[in-house]
Amino acid sequence: MIASTEKQDVIIQASGMNFLRLKTEIYKRIGKLSSATNNEIRFPISCIPLLADLLSVEAKEDEAIKSSLTAFVRHAQARDKAISVVEENQILDLPEFWLTTLDPPQAVAVSAMTTPGILGLCLFDEQGSGKTVMSIAAFDILKEAGVVDALIVVCPKSMVSEWPKDFNRFLGKKYTIVQAEGDKSKKYEAAMSDFDVLVTNYEGVDVMLTSLIAFSSKTKYLLVIDESYYLKNGDSERSDKVSRLRNYCTTCFVLCGTPAPNSAHDLINQFDLADLGFTFGGFSKSSDPIVDWDKISSLVDSRGLFIRRLKTEILENVPEKNFHIVRVPLQGRQDSMYKTAKTELELELRSLDNETFKKNLTTYFQRRSVLLQICCCPTSIDPTFAETGVKYTACDKIIEDLTSKNRKVIIWSNYTRSIDELMIRYSKFNPVRVDGKVSTPDRRAAVKSFQEDPNVHLFIGNPAAAGAGITLHSSFDAIYISYSNQAAHFLQSLDRIHRRGQSSDHVNYYLIVCEETIEEPEIIRLRQKEVTQHNLLGDHIPWPTSLDDALQELAS
Repeated sequence: MIASTEKQDVIIQASGMNFLRLKTEIYKRIGKLSSATNNEIRFPISCIPLLADLLSVEAKEDEAIKSSLTAFVRHAQARDKAISVVEENQILDLPEFWLTTLDPPQAVAVSAMTTPGILGLCLFDEQGSGKTVMSIAAFDILKEAGVVDALIVVCPKSMVSEWPKDFNRFLGKKYTIVQAEGDKSKKYEAAMSDFDVLVTNYEGVDVMLTSLIAFSSKTKYLLVIDESYYLKNGDSERSDKVSRLRNYCTTCFVLCGTPAPNSAHDLINQFDLADLGFTFGGFSKSSDPIVDWDKISSLVDSRGLFIRRLKTEILENVPEKNFHIVRVPLQGRQDSMYKTAKTELELELRSLDNETFKKNLTTYFQRRSVLLQICCCPTSIDPTFAETGVKYTACDKIIEDLTSKNRKVIIWSNYTRSIDELMIRYSKFNPVRVDGKVSTPDRRAAVKSFQEDPNVHLFIGNPAAAGAGITLHSSFDAIYISYSNQAAHFLQSLDRIHRRGQSSDHVNYYLIVCEETIEEPEIIRLRQKEVTQHNLLGDHIPWPTSLDDALQELAS
């Protein structure tokens, strides 16, 4: 047997009966993750723990194989200790500064995060629980101990400026922090600079990748991936770039409060990034997350290293969530527009068989989106629409009531046209906006104004742009006037006001829903996702599963 490695694959060369025996046994253990041609067998290096007993002594002496096997063995041993720390709420020998700075639950997490030998872990504590400061503390401790030399933070664009602020808040000027912003040349310069902490958005990784990999031979990196649900699709180009960077980092912390908003499959790549494939090494997913649910759940429980706690478990004062469903009937031309669009879609669906429907899901979602837009903002479909939309009328009443009590209010909408109209409609409340049209500096200014300026009473935002990484707890009232099937954005937006630092003992969510439309099942579905997210794996309901599901909601 001759063994070698190529990128992230192990290549075994054997002959005769030994080749056939190895090929059969390896396939039995890891299935289609292995491939065999002539006298050569290839499999991912992450499968080494499952196949180590099949390798010869000589094969195990290959430097890459030996290093990986050693790292996996150490991680497996350290994993047990880290899990025990969390389950028993142990606070280990942390520096005095962090013992007095962190809340006890945060100190427990940091004790687990700094366990010697772990490849990494997933920090899945609920949004607003302080995952940023836990990661900063863990880095500080690991750097002081010489385990790592520098930190690379990869996060959504809107959060690039927030990490330096938090570092300065807790550690002052202790570390040199570089933000990788601007054009490609500026990001390249950031990667080449002498930094302790480098913060970049997901798109910036590609530009800096070659430089960071080159420096990794003499620099031990800790990689922190914030809001990791952006990487739940392991096949995306974005995931590929971050995964390549991860291979050259000593340790990785994956942070997310909504790790699996759509299916159990969402977890796989997040764990792969944290532990280099230790949890899911040898697992081959099918096309159906329902079929894979039990296996994924079993692997996460038996091999995964993660921390998952709800705010009610780790915060002393957690505001109560109050959901108010405001049902309004469609009227006039808005009603006729909806009925016409619904009838046309229903007739089209009835002309399809189930197989054809599944092949045309993109078209279906586009047509379905028209129905949702008519409910919220009819002018986005027909610019000549001159009536007042029923949701705006309902929103008027809620806003007038809340602002009369000197309360700040948040309005969430998924549509740019709607946000444009809301900014004009409620101009007397000095609104600020955060959506795709607003630059990063202006987003920061908008959040700051809403939080600190008593004359700014209204924040109008798109959950996709403002649903993660920002704090809006100067308000405890949020109004939703439109909905999408992106559960992660919805769940994140809920926690902009339901988080650490909220002074009110309750928060209110006003969900304005058009009666007898597909918004009603949409609200039920999103609400179910919010509830089932209390389960680590999140909502595993694939939708729509068939043509029948699509027709059923139109029949309401």
